[in-house]
Amino acid sequence: MAAQDSVTRQSKGLVGHYSKCYEVKYGKKPVLNVYRDRWGFVDMLDEPSTLPYATCKKVIEYYFKTTSVGHPLKTLFINFDHLLNSMNEQNKDAEERAKLRKQTEQRVKEWEATHGER
Repeated sequence: MAAQDSVTRQSKGLVGHYSKCYEVKYGKKPVLNVYRDRWGFVDMLDEPSTLPYATCKKVIEYYFKTTSVGHPLKTLFINFDHLLNSMNEQNKDAEERAKLRKQTEQRVKEWEATHGER
């Protein structure tokens, strides 16, 4: 029962986080049925891999960076797994790019050390 209470609290927290992100994006509060909508967030938390609360919050934030028109909750719930995969790929790509920039910087320093600055 304690685990279910935790998921219930977290789902309510995700409803609040969605509402806050919506308000920042659109300058008005979304029209929500909190009782109904929190069940969609319960499903997000109970994904097969049991996603942590912090990851769900990041996916909601990522969702508001997409070009979805109006950012409806239904779209978030339907495409949650795709958004999660896209967010993970984007983060992985950013890490890879940072690694490549660091390697390039090191190569430039080595080249300048052997050939002199120009």
